[in-house]
Amino acid sequence: MQAWRIHEHGGLDKLNLEDAPMPTLRPGDVMVRVAAASANPSDWRIRGGQIRNHFQLHLPWTVGRDCAGRVTALGEGVTGLSVGDEIIGVATPGDNGPHAEYARIPAVAAVKRPPSISPITATTLGIAALSSYIPLIELGKLRAGQRVLIHAGAGGVGHLAVQMAKHVGAEIFATCSTANIDFCRSLGAHKVIDYTREDFTTIARDLDVVFDCLGGDAHVKSAALLKRGGKLVYINADPLRPTGRDDIEVLHTPIMGNTERFAKIIEWATTGVLKPHIDRVFAFTDAKAMYAASESGHGRGKKVLQVAG
Repeated sequence: MQAWRIHEHGGLDKLNLEDAPMPTLRPGDVMVRVAAASANPSDWRIRGGQIRNHFQLHLPWTVGRDCAGRVTALGEGVTGLSVGDEIIGVATPGDNGPHAEYARIPAVAAVKRPPSISPITATTLGIAALSSYIPLIELGKLRAGQRVLIHAGAGGVGHLAVQMAKHVGAEIFATCSTANIDFCRSLGAHKVIDYTREDFTTIARDLDVVFDCLGGDAHVKSAALLKRGGKLVYINADPLRPTGRDDIEVLHTPIMGNTERFAKIIEWATTGVLKPHIDRVFAFTDAKAMYAASESGHGRGKKVLQVAG
């Protein structure tokens, strides 16, 4: 099969489309003929080696984490899924990913794709949706009336996080570039902060929750804006420095799919709570261009790789 793989950590020059062996099906896994997969910041940070503490790879490694596709084989002990099912799935952290013609996905991290959701749109309901749901809803326990700051509110993760925060009834501050101000407002942000012109620390105050996917100075500055007992939840936010506060919670978790999480995300997607935005669809052979666009930090919503027609 064809797969996008790296043999060592590094930039886009380390990423190549090449022949790769078919994944070996293990107990509890399903084999998937991949239809579409998405670009996530964690994908290129893993490739570059920036977050090695969270992901231990066995090189060569096939990139990617989430996909939509059709089940072609079942591992021993798999129940609830059948050959031919169309699914949304997330690969195990550190395992070979789905930016390939076929991928091995744990059955517990896969869910049937509703016919009303296309494979392209379904890719946004994997890592991106989980990366919003777990930090904000499970860890942050965001609820009505609370004040939340969401960094990168127009991005693949951020635009879903804003919609989730709107659904639970929070007051939303969101940072973005000038070009995405109206987009963030349309998602439900009450106060949009143009990071190219404004300092978020002078606008967002007395916060209950901060969702940080930036790290660095933003991590420390965000912590200072939280109320006592507030929660700073983060994903892929490296480098991290001490916040200097012992009266707040700083929370991180691996992003993993399971039945309960997927059930809620799909419910929200099918009822209109979540309206994923696809920034651009790239051909399978154009994965480097997709990652270049993702790494630029510009655009809005998700960038998706169409693997099969």
